[in-house]
Amino acid sequence: MRALWNHERVELLRERGGPRSLGFWLLRKALALDVYMLFAVPLRHQDTACPPGSMLRLVSEDDLARCPDGLLGQINPHTGAGVRKVLAQGGRIYALVEDGAVRSQIRIDVGAARTESPCPLKCEIGSRNAFLSFLYTHPASRRGGWAKKLLVATASSMSQEELQMCFSHVQATNLRSVNTFLSLGWQHAGWLLASRGGRYLGTVGAHRDLRIGR
Repeated sequence: MRALWNHERVELLRERGGPRSLGFWLLRKALALDVYMLFAVPLRHQDTACPPGSMLRLVSEDDLARCPDGLLGQINPHTGAGVRKVLAQGGRIYALVEDGAVRSQIRIDVGAARTESPCPLKCEIGSRNAFLSFLYTHPASRRGGWAKKLLVATASSMSQEELQMCFSHVQATNLRSVNTFLSLGWQHAGWLLASRGGRYLGTVGAHRDLRIGR
């Protein structure tokens, strides 16, 4: 139990949803069951707080050609498949950049998505909807609001492409990520269950437009 009551976990208990997060952590320890929260948000255009020029959007080969190699090198390890493969599969990458460093980034897939968490899964979401995955913020930039800025800017950008809804999933014990999504108006859209060993067990109460399977 020593790991349970370390300083960081005690601090998390004081945050919004802390006791619930602890309950999922105990469930994982006792039953080897991983629970993920499914989220959905309607896509509407909104102003962002991002400084001009800080948003990097990689959708096409032309975008890749214009992107400095140094930035691609920072982005590649956190996309699940590498930027070129993501784009070849119809996905895109969004990132916030400051002083030549990638602060936060995400991967977006439209219509269907492959995710490796908690195990290899395919998500069918409909041709006008998107799936957000591989949200990553550089350790030196965490707790600086970068993920929130990126989520808002990305949702606004997708709305201009006339996409309607974006889905995502977050491990229920990842309290800070869960709270980030909730604070930005993302709605709870069901549960995804898996064994701790990575076996997909199914979904409960999933949004009607979200179908997940192996």
